[in-house]
Amino acid sequence: MPPKKTKTSTAVAREATESPMAERSRAPDALQADPPAPTQESNNELVDSRSLEEILSGIPPPPPPAMTNEAGAPRLMITHIVNQNFKSYAGERILGPFHKRFSCIIGPNGSGKSNVIDSMLFVFGYRAQKIRSKKLSVLIHNSDEHKDVQSCTVEVHFQKIIDKEGDDFEVIPNSNFYVSRTAYKDNSSVYHISGKKATFKDVGLLLRSHGIDLDHNRFLILQGEVEQIAMMKPKGQTEHDEGMLEYLEDIIGSERLKEPIQILCRRVELLNEQRGEKLNRVKMVEKEKDALEGEKNKAIEFLTVENETFKKKNQLCQYYIHDLQKRSRDKEAQKEKIQEDTKDISEKSNTLLETMKEKNKALKDVEKQLNKITKFIEENREKFTQLDLQDVDTREKLKHSKSKVKKLQKQLQKDKEKVDELKNVPANSQKIIAEETNKKDLLEKQKEKEEEKLKNVMDSLKKETQGLQEEKEVKEKELMEISKTVNEARSKMDVAQSELDIYLSRHNSALSQLNKAKEALNTASATLKERRAAIKELETKLPKDEGDLKKREKELESLVSEEGNIKNQVRELRQKVEEARSSLSANRSRGKVLDALIQQKKSGKIPGIFGRLGDLGAIDEKYDVAISSSCGALDHIVVDTIDTAQECVNFLKKQNVGVATFIGLDKMKVWEKGLNKIQTPENIPRLFDMVKVKDEQIKPAFYFALRDTIVANNLDQATRVAFQKDKRWRVVTLQGQIIEQSGTMTGGGGKVMKGRMGSSVMVEISDDQLQKMENKLKTDTTRATEIQDRKAHLEEEVAKLRQATREMKNTFEKYTASLQSLSEQEVHLKAQVKELEVNVAAAAPDKNQQKQMEKNLETLKKEYEKVAEKAGKVEAEVKRLHKLIVDINNHKLKAQQDKLDKVTKEIDECASAITKAQVSIKTADRNLKKSEEAVARTEKEIVANDKSIEELTEDLKKLEEKATTVMNECKEAECSLPEVQEQHRSLLQEIKAIQEKEHALQKEALNIRLNIEQIDSHIAEHQSKIKYWQKEITKISLHKIEDIPEEVLPGLAQEELEAIKDPDQIINQIALLEAKSHEMKPNLGAIAEYKKKEELYLQRVAELDEITNERDSFRRAYEDLRKQRLNEFMAGFNIITNKLKENYQMLTLGGDAELELVDSLDPFSEGIMFSVRPPKKSWKKIFNLSGGEKTLSSLALVFALHHYKPTPLYFMDEIDAALDFKNVSIVAFYIYEQTKNAQFIIISLRNNMFEIADRLIGIYKTHNTTKSVATNPKIIAAKGLAEMQSVGCA
Repeated sequence: MPPKKTKTSTAVAREATESPMAERSRAPDALQADPPAPTQESNNELVDSRSLEEILSGIPPPPPPAMTNEAGAPRLMITHIVNQNFKSYAGERILGPFHKRFSCIIGPNGSGKSNVIDSMLFVFGYRAQKIRSKKLSVLIHNSDEHKDVQSCTVEVHFQKIIDKEGDDFEVIPNSNFYVSRTAYKDNSSVYHISGKKATFKDVGLLLRSHGIDLDHNRFLILQGEVEQIAMMKPKGQTEHDEGMLEYLEDIIGSERLKEPIQILCRRVELLNEQRGEKLNRVKMVEKEKDALEGEKNKAIEFLTVENETFKKKNQLCQYYIHDLQKRSRDKEAQKEKIQEDTKDISEKSNTLLETMKEKNKALKDVEKQLNKITKFIEENREKFTQLDLQDVDTREKLKHSKSKVKKLQKQLQKDKEKVDELKNVPANSQKIIAEETNKKDLLEKQKEKEEEKLKNVMDSLKKETQGLQEEKEVKEKELMEISKTVNEARSKMDVAQSELDIYLSRHNSALSQLNKAKEALNTASATLKERRAAIKELETKLPKDEGDLKKREKELESLVSEEGNIKNQVRELRQKVEEARSSLSANRSRGKVLDALIQQKKSGKIPGIFGRLGDLGAIDEKYDVAISSSCGALDHIVVDTIDTAQECVNFLKKQNVGVATFIGLDKMKVWEKGLNKIQTPENIPRLFDMVKVKDEQIKPAFYFALRDTIVANNLDQATRVAFQKDKRWRVVTLQGQIIEQSGTMTGGGGKVMKGRMGSSVMVEISDDQLQKMENKLKTDTTRATEIQDRKAHLEEEVAKLRQATREMKNTFEKYTASLQSLSEQEVHLKAQVKELEVNVAAAAPDKNQQKQMEKNLETLKKEYEKVAEKAGKVEAEVKRLHKLIVDINNHKLKAQQDKLDKVTKEIDECASAITKAQVSIKTADRNLKKSEEAVARTEKEIVANDKSIEELTEDLKKLEEKATTVMNECKEAECSLPEVQEQHRSLLQEIKAIQEKEHALQKEALNIRLNIEQIDSHIAEHQSKIKYWQKEITKISLHKIEDIPEEVLPGLAQEELEAIKDPDQIINQIALLEAKSHEMKPNLGAIAEYKKKEELYLQRVAELDEITNERDSFRRAYEDLRKQRLNEFMAGFNIITNKLKENYQMLTLGGDAELELVDSLDPFSEGIMFSVRPPKKSWKKIFNLSGGEKTLSSLALVFALHHYKPTPLYFMDEIDAALDFKNVSIVAFYIYEQTKNAQFIIISLRNNMFEIADRLIGIYKTHNTTKSVATNPKIIAAKGLAEMQSVGCA
């Protein structure tokens, strides 16, 4: 038994590389080698990244036992082995049969005994080296008489049996199979299972399913392998060595847990390292968190002071809102007083309104007349449409009638042809009867000849089948008589059935036509009723929907016009509001000096002030940075003259407001010559040309400030154009860098200058005016949105109404046009139903005659069935006798019998044709009458249809005349339409004049409304300020301070607001709190940083807990697997060691043996020692024993392993070579005891072994080839004993 390290045998390793699709594997066995195993170092470096569940689920289950030791259970056995040109076996040699229990292979040395086990190794997939050969091609037989053999084959035949008493056994049905392997000269090989090509994997699966374990091969013990067990070390020294521990673990199956345990161990070590890193991170974050706590407390104190400031600001804003609301109420009272003065204008407006009503009434009358004429024209056009539809319908009917004439003519032609055909049927049928009768007579004669020939053939075989032949002839005569009776009975029955079918066919046909006509009538009536109801409903609904559609279309047209106007208005107003906001924002942001001077201008004290130069012009945003950087005079104040400038200077000195620089326009006239465009280098723009102004007199001031400064895209371009040959230029870039004419350069820095000039010219505007514009914009925007929504809604309604109206019109016209045709169809179908009911009544069969015919048919059927049954029995008997005779003389009689059968079949076909012709003659008369009636009916329908065509042609002429009349009336109405339209236009002009007077009154009312609007503007201003302070309140929000309940800003009651007399006190308190907060200078980021560190700390703690739990789960799994491995191993180990002790004591008659753990606490650390105590000797290690003692010890262990994992068969090669006669006998008897549930095949040269075998296979060699012979020693012994007894008696 070869020691194994891995579960996969060398054969499995080799076969795994073979492709199942390849016909032959061409790689020589001698060159194959196992893949190199990874080193221990590389294994340690690899870390399995699978989850714990994946690692545990990847562990295979414990290996099941190869088979059981139960008595009476089915087991596998080898019946025989077939060697063909294998090693010393030339040609095909059968080894066996083998006994179900104990077979011995015997023969002299060199005769080829071991080649038997080699043949099994070859089939079970061993490499060539294991079969004592360098390569597979060496296995092919080669001798003087058998040269150049191309292949060798070995077949091992198996079957499953159930043991019975003694040598008897029962073979399980369909359990026989054989496995073969063929090797070729090119060192390739192929497998077959019962003759079908297979792979070694298929062979392994098949044998494992029958209990033969190819993974470990414990059932094969080769020559000299028994002693190898004695030399095994307690444990392998390296990973790839095998000792006693690995040997037993492989058998027990606990070795499958070794790799998962190592993986889990490495994972636990890695997780411990990672946990240490996580713990260090937790400690580091905790230290940083504690360091930030002081800064956090200071920041919280600062936020508390700010919250107090916000509360005071909230109180102040509420006071301002209360004061503004009080002023708004006063303005409302003033507005109500002005509105009482508008009554006189309202009276004049009412008078004009009455006149407008009268003119509108007259306009309505004219519109009614206009609508009446228009309606008349539309009605006539509608009538013309209806007449056109009727015309189309009539033409369709006419077309249908003409088509029907063609169909009827075709049908008439077919019916006439059918009449002619039916008239010829009797003559044709008589002709067929005559022909078939003649043919039948000829076939009868031919049949007699063939029967004569058959009789002659049978006469020649009379001696063998005389009795059967005579019996058959009697039965055949009887069958001929009965067959005639059967044919006559069948003919009568067929005729009676045909007569009944013909008799009932007319009534059934008429009834079917009546049912179809009734169904068509019901369908037509239901459709007509539905369409009349639908037309009635449409007549009510259609006018209503058309009126709604016209109303919606007018409303939609009005909305489209209004929407365009309001959108243009909103667009213009929005632009004005944006400009006003920009101007107001700029005015608010100007300094104290400019504010003071503008106030002087508004009061009229210094009227010649224009304003700040930068506010008097505009420039594109692209050049904002350029002009802001290069034009220092943008903040200068423009005045009309130098005198005005002096007045401004005096005012500023007197009021001590500040300092300002002024530009007098009267001194700027000298610069007007530079206003014209000039040629610049590379045609880049001059900054002055980019400035836009509202007042042209301001332009010289801008030229004074900018001169001929030009704008470059970047510094490279600026450098290039600044220094020309004939002139130097002042250049500014879009980024604000300046190159002066002197060559100095200005620019750089972290912040560019911009925003000193806007993109539009500033306009002086007040808050009240801006508020009015915003209110108007809001109102117009709301109105535009409402109009747009209404328009979308109306468009959807109009689309739906148009679609619905169009569909209703089409449906109405379609249903109206179809009413007449449906009515006519209904009348026609009713008449047709009545006619068909009369036909059904006329075609009704006579009940008495029908019953009589059915009774006659039933009687004939019974007679036929009775005769047919009798003929069938006789025919079956003839066939049975004939089959017996044919079976005896098959090769002589078959051809003649086939000829006779063919003639008989043709006779039956002739008889059937005669019967059909007779039936056709009887049915032809009735069918002829029916066809003649159909011809008459079709001719009648053609006449009626011609009349219908004439009527439809007349209707078509009448419709054309009506249509001409309607068109003439319509033209007359269209001629009277222009006069009424002229009256309508004159009334519209009068109404327009009244509307102009009304507009004049509206202008007067507008002046009053303007006064009201001024009051409204003041109210709006107050409301705007209220909104501003309300907005300021919304901006105020208290800081949320950690660990302190969240506060809400308080709202003051009416009494509390009235109690505030001086808001300056609140302002002073706010200033004190703000000063305090400015002094504190906390690090507000410390709160967020502290919180961040705290979250990080908690996150790191969670990560530490997570990896700790993961480490613990892997550790538990590691311990559980170690325990499982130990338990599985020790369970198997105890069974094996106990059986070893028992076996050794029995084999040695008193000795003792055991497998002991070198380290009892950890069996896997040091391995297993095999110790024995031979009889009357002390305990010894197995490698200190003699050869025979080693063999007995190893056999005891081998038999113990067989007990632990039994297989159905065992094959052993000279296991008794080192034993003496006594021990050979002991081993032989032990093996014989084991053969009760298994098959043992042993190669042996010891008579003590093979004498007790159930069967001997003798191997011998002649002429360089091995042969075999099988014998049963027990039978030979019994014969010898009987001879000895007979000699003794003599």
